[in-house]
Amino acid sequence: MRFFKWAGLIVAGLAGLLVLAIVLVALLFDPNKYKSDIERLAQAQLNRNLKLEGDLKLSLFPWLAVQVASARLGERAGFGDQPFVTVNSARLSIRLLPLLHGAVEIGDVRLDQPSIHLITDERGRHNFGDLAGEDQAPQKNAPTGESGAVRASVASLDIRDGAVLVENRKDKSRTMIRDFSMSTGAISSSRPFDLQISLTMEQDQRPPIPVKLAATVTPDFEAQRHRLDKFSLDTRWVGEKKSDGVPLTLRVKSLALDLHQQTLALEGLELAAGHANLTGGLTGKNILDAPQFSGEVELAAVSPRDLLKDFAIAPPATRDASVLKQLSLRAQIQATKNSVGMQQAQLKLDDTTATGAVSIEDLKTMALHLDLGVDRIDFDRYLPPPEKKEKSSTPEKASAPTPIPVELLRALNVRGDLKIGEAKFAGMRMTKLHLGMNARDGNVHFAPTDAVVYGGEYRGALAIDASGQQPRLTVESHANNVDFAPLFKDMFDTQRVSGHGAANLKATGVGADTLAIQKSLNGAVDFNVTNGAFEGTDLWFEIRRARALLHRETAPTQTGPARTPFTSCKGSAAIRDGVLTNNDLDVAMQYLKVTGQGSVDLPKNTLDYRLIAQVLKMSETDQAANDLVDAQIPVKISGTLSSPTVRPDVEALVKARVQKEVDKQTDKLRQRLQDKLKDILGGKE
Repeated sequence: MRFFKWAGLIVAGLAGLLVLAIVLVALLFDPNKYKSDIERLAQAQLNRNLKLEGDLKLSLFPWLAVQVASARLGERAGFGDQPFVTVNSARLSIRLLPLLHGAVEIGDVRLDQPSIHLITDERGRHNFGDLAGEDQAPQKNAPTGESGAVRASVASLDIRDGAVLVENRKDKSRTMIRDFSMSTGAISSSRPFDLQISLTMEQDQRPPIPVKLAATVTPDFEAQRHRLDKFSLDTRWVGEKKSDGVPLTLRVKSLALDLHQQTLALEGLELAAGHANLTGGLTGKNILDAPQFSGEVELAAVSPRDLLKDFAIAPPATRDASVLKQLSLRAQIQATKNSVGMQQAQLKLDDTTATGAVSIEDLKTMALHLDLGVDRIDFDRYLPPPEKKEKSSTPEKASAPTPIPVELLRALNVRGDLKIGEAKFAGMRMTKLHLGMNARDGNVHFAPTDAVVYGGEYRGALAIDASGQQPRLTVESHANNVDFAPLFKDMFDTQRVSGHGAANLKATGVGADTLAIQKSLNGAVDFNVTNGAFEGTDLWFEIRRARALLHRETAPTQTGPARTPFTSCKGSAAIRDGVLTNNDLDVAMQYLKVTGQGSVDLPKNTLDYRLIAQVLKMSETDQAANDLVDAQIPVKISGTLSSPTVRPDVEALVKARVQKEVDKQTDKLRQRLQDKLKDILGGKE
């Protein structure tokens, strides 16, 4: 018992001495006498000037508290004379006795008007590089999650009216964060505290952007497991004008972060931007060493037109004003350090649904991979409206050629596969469209390409080489058993050709725009159409009318529609510098056989043909014109592809008819002379 009594007296005596020492230090110690020493120590340790402009206040028990009225830390050499950090006043306190037990209990921390200036110079160096250890050799990370870690807590954190200026002198940009305020409740391990942050951000000359953040934070410093609940972020997207502003809100129900296991779990994500609302969740693993994230996102149905207006973007003018009214998306997302993508995606745009996968396989090269299936889409509905043609006495000017987007093609890094159930493009209707795609380094290939087109089959390939000085186009197309009547109606808005048949095309062209490519087009084409007609022109009627004119007879009356039916129409052509030359046109009809040659100037959209129509027989109603049987009648075709002019060559027909009559009379005269000669010779005998 005596031992414990003496031990108690000794402890009490030591405690008394400690209290007496603390009281004497508090009464006699003046920290302002050591301001110059502190400034010299900062210069030696940080190689920066530290200026303590106000008085220092120090208290020792039960809190070791330091209060600074005003302080300024100088800039790193080579970055200017402005201060790196300034603060109007600061206060920090820590309890002494818990330190004896390995615990750090920090009291209220308060900073008034702190300001920091972060600079990246023209060479890419940072003015904080010396403080962050960037100029030193890299060191291995210290072990984490060790047992026996120091327990720490903070009574509260209060930052008022702070500012951060981020200046990048390399790309000449400036970002300013001002009016920064931050407040927390008591911060200690495994206990939740409230966090609130507000600030205003300004970037270059754009209008300021307000930001407010709030959350309930539960840290676990020992186990390195941290949790955020009821996270909210409120800000605005601001355009070039102050009036251009869209509310942006982010809500997260919970975010669990385990740094020891390197996992992340985000639940209840809600992102709203104007009329758009995105929801979802996310999980992650190996988030420090090799991050992998997966989750699900859903974009609620939104009008793209309204969304564009939210961000001060004028919606595009379209041929169909009812499009761009509804957009929605649902997909599984996956992301790593180098890639991001959507799997099992379902995108709906108006009455079109696309499903499949889209991913960027390499974020450095932006290599895009597509594997999509589309039920139906009418591309023409989304094209700009056709220009209104005003009546004018001057000849109509051709539309301006379309430039080839060389820079865009060179930037493309895409491979993929696209399948469309029903499609319409440039008036052309297709079903079961399959399009392969591969683009890199300016070489763009669309192959294989196949589809069901107007009852027939189409297959082909298209390539654009934009790697050289001039883009080079290569096209190969094969169509079989195609119904040409609806094809020409949809593509060229004309009903002048009908029939079923096949066509093949191989061609190349070089140029910076569509007109230049047409002018340099070289290749070959062949076609074979059966059981069709040339609508709008009745060649048989024109021949009979020309005959009536020749014989000065009453012109025949056309009773039916103006059309020239044929049983077959075939030929081949060579394409040189945009001009298609055909030397073997062969058209078989009920009463006629037409052969000939001609050319089509594709850039000018004009044609020039010289045909020979041979009359095979006369119809029962035209027996009076039997003199035309076996006649070979020249026919001229001129004009444009969409509106050709077909006329028999009456002058040549007259000449041929006169020559036939001359030949007939010559034959009669020759026969009469021969008969007379026989009579004379016979008489002498």
